[in-house]
Amino acid sequence: MHPPSSEFEQIISKPRLDSYRAYWKVDPDGAVGLYIWNGEVCAEVSKLLAYFEIALRNNIHREMSLTTPLPAGVMGTSASSAWWNASSIDSQLKPGTKKKITDVMNASSVRLGPDEIVSRLSFGFWPNVLAWIAKSRTPAMYKILPGHSLSQPGALPNWSDAAARNSALAEIFEMKEVRNRIAHLEPLWKFPKVMDAVTQKVIVAPASTNETSTMDRFARLLRIYDDAVHALSPALSSYMKAASWRQRLDFLLSRKGVARYQGGLHVPNGSPLCTRALHQEFATVILNNRPVKIHDVGGEGLFIPL
Repeated sequence: MHPPSSEFEQIISKPRLDSYRAYWKVDPDGAVGLYIWNGEVCAEVSKLLAYFEIALRNNIHREMSLTTPLPAGVMGTSASSAWWNASSIDSQLKPGTKKKITDVMNASSVRLGPDEIVSRLSFGFWPNVLAWIAKSRTPAMYKILPGHSLSQPGALPNWSDAAARNSALAEIFEMKEVRNRIAHLEPLWKFPKVMDAVTQKVIVAPASTNETSTMDRFARLLRIYDDAVHALSPALSSYMKAASWRQRLDFLLSRKGVARYQGGLHVPNGSPLCTRALHQEFATVILNNRPVKIHDVGGEGLFIPL
């Protein structure tokens, strides 16, 4: 079992644990399990968002480097240049955006190249820059998000349509907010309502209020994520869907995954099984919904049923 609730609440605070009890309608020990479950979900979502962040910033950096005029007036020929210093761009970027770049440069004791500066800018920087590009450098969106429905030949609407553009960007900003919530250790399952990006008057997705609505919102989040990664790179999207951490996340968001943590079954119990015993008791192990320790001549390990 995980630590008793009486001990665990001394670590994370009783009010925080009580929020799990009230929302999920569980006893104190069940709340501990769900708190640990939330941490596991956050860890897997963080992995997915890390790949999205890297792909987004690299697509933006490459396209802006290749299409921003150099001082001599010649278009860029390098996939990595300090495009933000070009006079045509510097004058249009918001002071806060330029300050973030300056802060990165000033924080280093050595001169940083464009790639190094880009790698040190936070996730929050890029959706804001993308929104500026979408409005001021609209043709670049077709290269930055080549797999997006708005980027397809002959698509109507496309990136020139302000309403469609704002709706597409709103989903990317949603992922930015998820990233912020994880960074601030907020319960990821407590989803706020989402309003229509154009009018801000229509509720696109209601706030979660119970387990069912939480799982619906997680499903929506993953659909948005899959679409956004596909927009950046269809090949990367296929890889991410097949990745082991995506399979693990899908399990965590299943009824069986929630039940494992709520019941404290995420902690292996008993003596290690030899591989032959695991084979013989495989059906029971799956039914018990609990990891088991295993061993053979090569050493010990952990079998985690999904």
